[in-house]
Amino acid sequence: MQHQSKKIQRENKMNSRKLNDRKNNLCNHCGYEKNPVEAKLCQRCGKPLNIVPLIDKKETTTSKSTSVQDLLLTPWIVRSTFGLLFLFLSWLIFSLFITINKLNNSGNPEINASNESFSNITLSNSIRDVLNIPEGTFNYGGGNTFAALVAQGLHEAIAASHPNFKLRYTESKDGKSGGTKGVAMVLDGQLSFTLNGASLEDTDYKKAQERGFQLKQVPVALDALVFFTHSDITIPGLSIKQLQDIYKGKVINWKEVGGPNLPIILFARDPKAANILTLLLGEEVDQLSDKTRFVRDYTDAIRKVSVTPGSISFGASALIRNQQTIRPLAIAKGNSQEYVQPYVEDREKVNTVAIRNGSYPINRRMFIVFRLDGTIDQLAGEAYSKILLSKEGQQFVEKAGLVSIR
Repeated sequence: MQHQSKKIQRENKMNSRKLNDRKNNLCNHCGYEKNPVEAKLCQRCGKPLNIVPLIDKKETTTSKSTSVQDLLLTPWIVRSTFGLLFLFLSWLIFSLFITINKLNNSGNPEINASNESFSNITLSNSIRDVLNIPEGTFNYGGGNTFAALVAQGLHEAIAASHPNFKLRYTESKDGKSGGTKGVAMVLDGQLSFTLNGASLEDTDYKKAQERGFQLKQVPVALDALVFFTHSDITIPGLSIKQLQDIYKGKVINWKEVGGPNLPIILFARDPKAANILTLLLGEEVDQLSDKTRFVRDYTDAIRKVSVTPGSISFGASALIRNQQTIRPLAIAKGNSQEYVQPYVEDREKVNTVAIRNGSYPINRRMFIVFRLDGTIDQLAGEAYSKILLSKEGQQFVEKAGLVSIR
């Protein structure tokens, strides 16, 4: 009983608090809202009032508003919001990068696609197996070493396997040939591709970019520069330093390098047409002796050296091999006397081992150079490169007196 009595007292207190918290009483009969809390009868209809408190709408709204605000500020909501914001910004930056990249490459999409596909080529075994050979007549020129390849039957083999891929050697208007001239003719659109005995210069790439395309160089062989003299010069060899001094005009008589008392007569290719002097003198090519006599090509150089006592010249190993009217020189690195012969087996074969391991002082890579412009000339340059890089093509490279790279 005492327990129930205490329970009733507590309930009465709670009801009392609730009544004190009321603002107005609502009449269930007529709906009148402004009856005082202490009223027993409705002031409008006079009927008894049921005690139903009417809470202030503003307080209710404020309470709800506060609850929503508290909900939005919970830690998991805050973390989720920042996470979504980070993802959105990351997507935005990525999309911007992709857009800029596409705009930069939009000038010629064929170039990019072809360049990518060519970098992943599959090397063939035979010339016949080479795919994507274009049809038509294509001009090639530049490096004189083409002559050695053609002489060994390379182009005949190409014609037998791909009869519609026709090749035509084309000289420049001034009659000069060489890698430098060939690259210039490729840039001008006169050649589909050229053979070059040196890497492209930055100026070459810049000229191509200014004209709206790119250049591609593909290594296809190794070569050595062979120095040769008139047959009356009987010395064991020369060092690179001595050769540089000779072509700079610092050494003018053979007796200064252990030879006979004869003036040294210099023959060389014109550096405006061929880059071979740069391989010897480098950036000092402008110090070339003014007594140097320029020759049209290596055939002209061999002929003039063979009939001019005390003369010297140099050229590609493929074109000097087996020449009996001149005397090839052994050369040594730096200023040493560790001479290395360019040929073995009585001049019948190039010194492949010395060229491959770099012990022969001046060797170089041979490149096929062509434009990346999305035209059929680009396809021709790619096709010729793949032909030379096939196993059969590399056999022709060796037959021509060059060193294969496969």
